[in-house]
Amino acid sequence: MTQTLRPFISSILLAAGLSTRMGQPKQLLPFDNSTIVETVVDNMLNAKFDEVIVVVGHQAARIREKLGLRPVKIVFNPDYRDGMLTSAQAGVRSIFKCNREASAPPALGEAPNPSAFALMLVDQPFITASLIDEVVEAYVQTEKGIALPSYNYRRGHPVIFHQRYARDILALDRESGGVRTLFKRHAGDIHYVSVDTDWVLRDIDYREDYELALRECTSLMGAEGISPGKAGETDTITPQNR
Repeated sequence: MTQTLRPFISSILLAAGLSTRMGQPKQLLPFDNSTIVETVVDNMLNAKFDEVIVVVGHQAARIREKLGLRPVKIVFNPDYRDGMLTSAQAGVRSIFKCNREASAPPALGEAPNPSAFALMLVDQPFITASLIDEVVEAYVQTEKGIALPSYNYRRGHPVIFHQRYARDILALDRESGGVRTLFKRHAGDIHYVSVDTDWVLRDIDYREDYELALRECTSLMGAEGISPGKAGETDTITPQNR
């Protein structure tokens, strides 16, 4: 049985970090004729997301300037120095009206609460619109509340959550282990989308990662010119849980 109505899916890009391992704001590093953050945002805008939200913190003004007139909602996370979880929570708060139940109808002229939301990371420019759409379409077809891509039994991004998980994410604290703890707590509610590329895993944490990405990327927008390379840090999925 599939969902009868196509859900409204908001997407949240976590772009507020300090980039301490890189030594400079990786969001603003040149990439594919623009910057990393612009590349990721453009991929999201070209995908089947219904809205794109960019959570900023460190170098917020410069990121806003780079994004220019792109049709995105920018949310500032004042707690960005406290880690990625705070940015995920800031993004979730921005799309769900916490002063009323998520199932309540919106007020006149107010945008509806999304049926689902996706989390993406700013340092993963290899995740193209077509890869995002594979996960979106899988989420639409499944009855499970979480959908995410996997490559060689490793979890990647984007991760799409049903709206019921918003309160779970907002309830997490710094010692909780972050959003990934929900994968263990709700393992039976996850739909894994097998993909044939490690692009859903790859991130850019260190200068070496960035230099490798630049060497491999001749045309990220077309995606076909990118060669898979080593994956970044991700969770491991045991075969029986896949």
